[in-house]
Amino acid sequence: MDYDFSYDEYKRPIARFSLGHEAIGRWFTEELGSDQQAIAGLLDTVRQGEQQQPNRRHVMGAEFQLRIEKHEVEVVALALEIDADEPIPEDTSLYDAESYAECGLQDFKQALLGWQLFIA
Repeated sequence: MDYDFSYDEYKRPIARFSLGHEAIGRWFTEELGSDQQAIAGLLDTVRQGEQQQPNRRHVMGAEFQLRIEKHEVEVVALALEIDADEPIPEDTSLYDAESYAECGLQDFKQALLGWQLFIA
């Protein structure tokens, strides 16, 4: 999973993630932005997920939901109306790559730490 952090013309931070992970970049950009408290809270949630206490965590945002399960993170656009407790069937094809992404918990944590440093 590759990513790049930059600023737009209004000096707002932007996260761009590689193909298949675009929704994670949208989560960083739109849900976290430069809110250090939100980032710190999310890092605490990730650390609790690492310890598997409990096994599943959900973080609701304005446009996306973040799901943390054992060793995996999913970002799902609320517009997709996917039930948070129901796994997405393997043969499901989502039409918008910017609406859903998943990655490993450690990869997500490293990207989140990088975002935290970038906006500091």
